[in-house]
Amino acid sequence: MYKNMLVPLDGSELSETSLNHVISITECSNPPAVVLLRAREPLDSGVRQRLSNDLARQLDEAYQEEMQQYLEKVAGFLAEKGITATTVAATGSPAEAILDYARDNDIDIIVMSSHGRTGIARWAFGSVTEKVLKESAVPVLVIPHKIR
Repeated sequence: MYKNMLVPLDGSELSETSLNHVISITECSNPPAVVLLRAREPLDSGVRQRLSNDLARQLDEAYQEEMQQYLEKVAGFLAEKGITATTVAATGSPAEAILDYARDNDIDIIVMSSHGRTGIARWAFGSVTEKVLKESAVPVLVIPHKIR
């Protein structure tokens, strides 16, 4: 049923709870193409202005390398379960990166976890999951923060 699955991760154990569901989905049907995506906000422009161009570039490269290493570790975990996953490390608004990737790459389903923030925390941090749910043109399977 699903040919292309997008799995956004933020590096937290909570976001990785979606992986059990990815494994279940792939066991129940023809294995879809699985894409692991991690996005981060770009370095704040005020911070960037205070740094030398060289230092800002080094920070960007270090962040990119850390994201890629993390994604490769998760892809290795899935490979142990017989699931081949590709990885994408993106810079930009996480919600926008997820939505753009899904739209531009023929994604059939997005599988992601919710942090379950409420009140001021939700207002202060925003909700990536909520924005993806509202704006996605494809089904979104949300794993609630209480399921482990």
